[in-house]
Amino acid sequence: MNHSSYSIIMALFIFLFAAVATKPLSRLTRIPYPILLMTAGVLLNLAQEPLSLPLKALTTKEVAHDIILLVLLPTLVFETAYNLDISKLAANRLAIFVLALPGVLISTLVVATFVGGFTSLGWHFALLLGAILSATDPTAVISAFRQLGAPKDLIMLIEGESLFNDATAITLTKILFVSFTLAGGAWSTLWYSCSLFLLTLGGGIICGWLFARLLLLVLDKLPDDPFLEISLSLLLAFGSYLFAEEVLHASGIVATTIAGITLATNAPLPISRNSQQYLNHFWSYLSFIASAIIFMIVGLWMDFALIWDNAGISLVVLAALWLSRALIAYGLLPQIGHLQRLAKPTPMGFRHLVYVGGMRGAVTMALAMGLVTMTGDETILSIAINVVFITIILQGLLIGPLASHLSLKERDINDSIATTELTLSALHYSRKALQPLLKSTFAQTGAPQELTFKLRPIIEEQEKQLRHWFSVEVGPIGLWNRLMLRCASIEIGYLYQLFDGGLIKASVFEQLKNSLDEQMEAIRHQYQRPTFSHLPKQVSSLLHRARQQVASPHPVLVEHEYEMAWARLISCTNVLEGLETITKEEGIPPTVADNVAKIWLGWLESCEVKIAEIEKQQPVMAARVQRQLLRNYLKTAQSEHLQQYVQQCLISEEDAERIKKLLKSMDI
Repeated sequence: MNHSSYSIIMALFIFLFAAVATKPLSRLTRIPYPILLMTAGVLLNLAQEPLSLPLKALTTKEVAHDIILLVLLPTLVFETAYNLDISKLAANRLAIFVLALPGVLISTLVVATFVGGFTSLGWHFALLLGAILSATDPTAVISAFRQLGAPKDLIMLIEGESLFNDATAITLTKILFVSFTLAGGAWSTLWYSCSLFLLTLGGGIICGWLFARLLLLVLDKLPDDPFLEISLSLLLAFGSYLFAEEVLHASGIVATTIAGITLATNAPLPISRNSQQYLNHFWSYLSFIASAIIFMIVGLWMDFALIWDNAGISLVVLAALWLSRALIAYGLLPQIGHLQRLAKPTPMGFRHLVYVGGMRGAVTMALAMGLVTMTGDETILSIAINVVFITIILQGLLIGPLASHLSLKERDINDSIATTELTLSALHYSRKALQPLLKSTFAQTGAPQELTFKLRPIIEEQEKQLRHWFSVEVGPIGLWNRLMLRCASIEIGYLYQLFDGGLIKASVFEQLKNSLDEQMEAIRHQYQRPTFSHLPKQVSSLLHRARQQVASPHPVLVEHEYEMAWARLISCTNVLEGLETITKEEGIPPTVADNVAKIWLGWLESCEVKIAEIEKQQPVMAARVQRQLLRNYLKTAQSEHLQQYVQQCLISEEDAERIKKLLKSMDI
């Protein structure tokens, strides 16, 4: 092993050890994880000479730049895009687009104006600095929001903005650098820059989409193998990036982003549930490692002497960044319109959180390092390090308390109620599980009777606590909200059982689940509650237009609508049964329970009407859908049965696949 390879491997090993050591410390101290990672990087930088740590490989600008831009950033971008909630992204697409594109341009121009007007840096450097600093990195923000249970639309707004403005900032920096190397006039340079920007962006979009569609076709044809599927996802993430950059000379980050979003749009993928879980865990772990390494590299690159020399320029840049963020959060965001299903303009609390959430991180560091390798001037790098370090420290520490104060103060009692409800549900289930044992041989020892006796006062105490909270803390409206949330959760659980048993398609489950999620978000955060549709809005509108244009609607749409209505009919029936049990066991006031039951009864009746209508108008089609649902059920049952033999090592995976193909060939 040569010395350079050894240094890189040892440096990555040291980084992994530091990432593992700081994770529990972050939970213990409640300090945002990225801040501790940067601190660890600073300490490693100070200790590398006294302890002879092999970290010089990652302090070499060219190596660090290539590792971040070619390995770590595609990993983070693909994982984020792949795990996006597409329904939330589509609902808030206008707000995200405006923040990601005009927001980047506003930030670039404001920073360039301040730097060009108040410092000695030239306008070319000022524009480049504005471009690389326009990319936000809300890792600490998203982590804090998820811990505090912030509205999913707010999380999507900041996460979507970061994902898309990363791609925009990288593309813009690349275009500006290429344009400034040309010896043309202002108008010719501007024309060249705009055309190159569109070509670079468009090439990345087409490349990412085509690669993702190709992967979906391959996954549909290949036998299920988690190792093969994980490897193919790696080829998609990095292959789309490299092909776009090296072959098309387009934006690799845009290609990787679109590839991930295309997979998310077609989720769940045409692979088994176990393989899907393996794939999700694999990319989550890769993202964790990539994020940790990037933040430690930021700390490792802290050159305090150079930072002090450029402290004045850094303060000007920070002032420009905070001003541009204020223009975006308080000037641009209110003009966009409402977020998803909000009955009023974007709340002021949301705008405060968007403002504080505009931290800088990995993309800024990678672009700054790239400019150093191309220009040889470390001024931009030192300014970028200053900005990244200060924004993460100040805003990272502020975001948690601010989120709690502004929009999540009411969650304390709701968290307590939710925890108690789940605890009580588990206690009731435990008591039911003991009933058969009271008549078994175990009863001779008295153990089942003893446990049943001990459970009774515990259950009564939990029920008493719930009644107190509902009557004193939340009142009838709060109780209605809690009961609605529980019923929606129960229905999602039943729908998953239908999907898990092969009785409904994955697309049907996802669409119904997304609709119920919207209902739950509206209740949690006082949105205007949406009207439930058997089909998502875009499909419903297509179906409506189809019905207007032709007498007979398209069979695929009718089949889809029939399956959606049938699934909801089953799930609503189960929810009403579960609601009756909850009402009796927990003493829910009948008026509240009846009001909730009316909502699910209305949905159930509308499903019955829809099913009867389709069966009357399209009897052959309805019968075909029923047969297909049963075939799906049998296929899932057969697959699970064979998988049990595989897990018991009685047959191999290859034997199981061969038997599945044989069963598929039979006319059942």
